[in-house]
Amino acid sequence: MENIGMFNNLENGRYTLTLYVNGTTPNSVAAVVNVRRLCEEHLADRYDLEVLDISRFPAKAKKAQLIGLPALVKHTPLPVRHFLGDMSQTQILLKKLDILL
Repeated sequence: MENIGMFNNLENGRYTLTLYVNGTTPNSVAAVVNVRRLCEEHLADRYDLEVLDISRFPAKAKKAQLIGLPALVKHTPLPVRHFLGDMSQTQILLKKLDILL
């Protein structure tokens, strides 16, 4: 059922993102703030963002096969992309996320 929503997002141009963090570490807090700001400023009503704290949901982190944290995964639109760090490099993220400005 979850995949159906992702396929619908492919059709309507919505961005489906998951941000994996580890508790309230400084990098995790910065990543949440930075990604939320980026989404609000550049995607407005065209995104779905899920923030997952791996300390609370370790099975989901394992399933995602993360190599570092914080990690942002863009599921849709395709291609799937992965980013690591505090997400403070807005211009680089916009380019890598294929966000048309």
